[in-house]
Amino acid sequence: MAFASVEDYTNRYGSVADEGMLLECLDDCSALMESEMDRRGVSYANPSYAMADRLMRVCRSMAYRIMPKQDATDVPVGATQMSVTAGSYTQSVTFGATYGTPKMLESDYRMLGIGGARIGFGAMAGKDA
Repeated sequence: MAFASVEDYTNRYGSVADEGMLLECLDDCSALMESEMDRRGVSYANPSYAMADRLMRVCRSMAYRIMPKQDATDVPVGATQMSVTAGSYTQSVTFGATYGTPKMLESDYRMLGIGGARIGFGAMAGKDA
């Protein structure tokens, strides 16, 4: 289950043409968030109101970053590059994935309380000095 709903997303960013794709993006973002919190031992099973709100905000923000933008109506969905030449009209479109891979930004980690540097030590293999 996603941490944000279609309604949460559209209340912040406006309507989308493909709600099915939005649901997939929200699910993918939630899965990544769960993975990162599991890795750090942070429980999200029964969040407080404040934590549930932060989970929703991070999820919809991540989904916004990977959803195809509806503003460019003359650019096909999924296009990563497009060029148009006026003389003797030529049009070239390069397609990529329909939507991107979710990535968490440092601000996302901080909002969820799982940011910050980790200090570690790794012994080098080889001869003892």
